[in-house]
Amino acid sequence: MTTTALLTGAAGKVGKYVIGALSRRGVQVVATDIVSKGIPDDIRFEACDLTDAAAVRRVVSLVKPELVVHCAAVVAPIAYAEPELAEAVNLGGMRHLIDATKTHVPDAFFVFVSSCAAFGPCAPGDPLRHATDPCWPDDNYGLQMLTAESWLRYSGLRQCSLRLGAVMDIDNLMPEHPSYRPFIFMVSLDQPEHGVDVRDAARAIASAAVQQPDGHLLLIAGDDSWRVTARQLRGEVFSALGVSMPPDKAFRPGTDPLVKDGWFYECWMDVTHSEQLLGFQRTSRHSFMEELRKRHRLQRLALFPLRPLVSRTLAAASPYTGRGAIAPGATIWNDVFRVYDLPTEVARTRSSQPAPPSPF
Repeated sequence: MTTTALLTGAAGKVGKYVIGALSRRGVQVVATDIVSKGIPDDIRFEACDLTDAAAVRRVVSLVKPELVVHCAAVVAPIAYAEPELAEAVNLGGMRHLIDATKTHVPDAFFVFVSSCAAFGPCAPGDPLRHATDPCWPDDNYGLQMLTAESWLRYSGLRQCSLRLGAVMDIDNLMPEHPSYRPFIFMVSLDQPEHGVDVRDAARAIASAAVQQPDGHLLLIAGDDSWRVTARQLRGEVFSALGVSMPPDKAFRPGTDPLVKDGWFYECWMDVTHSEQLLGFQRTSRHSFMEELRKRHRLQRLALFPLRPLVSRTLAAASPYTGRGAIAPGATIWNDVFRVYDLPTEVARTRSSQPAPPSPF
């Protein structure tokens, strides 16, 4: 008997890869998103806005899936620039999806694709993160991910949550949303980053859906070669594209490496258990960069004489050196609300609305 999975965020950065990963495991995928762009024609698509409770109930009752794979999210830094949308999708969408699942398919297994943002800030001097570590998120996105995990854990559904590290998509290194351009400079070059190829992340998600490890919180990132600093990861990507790394002054400076305040949430994680359970790590950082270099060989040749100009153009997008440059605040969040011009109450509370009560 074929298993049916309802996949949210199917047109997104990760979701579009999860379609193939689930299909290769014999799962019949019903894709849902607000748009169908990029979803293969042979995959059933049901349009759904997760912020609309009635629309979510309709889709879940229509599909009656055995698996619910929830990839849809408004991620950082879009979540910083559009906090109302992030809250509506990341919290409202989760609430609607849990409610509909409990009502129409209470025996379904629910896989939630979360983020290492739930841990909160991580300084270079911190040890590896473990799934059992306490969480102290200080931004709206991290708080939303942690809250959504909690709601799912206490929902009564069979479930697991996967916290993804820094997902790298070789076909989409810089998303189109304008919030990304200044944000690449708002993370210190000394920030620990644990990358993962998006194809490996999709394998982990699909494997979790098939294996159904009930009650597990799993950390998803690449092998040890992916544990680097932002300086090394960005430097290798810029080099593969044929672009010079912008100067250090264009990036947010690091603070005390032993104190979390002032640092971002990206971290190095212990993924030993997740890899043993799910077997998803196929792409090392070295092979990813080699593939990237091969794809952009002609671009590197064309950009070689223009490297200084391109580097200056990139640095002009930095909030620390470009037009209207700001002085770095005590935390990244202090810089976020200035760069994205957020209302004072949002900057103070990390939310555009009062904290919603748990629905369970």
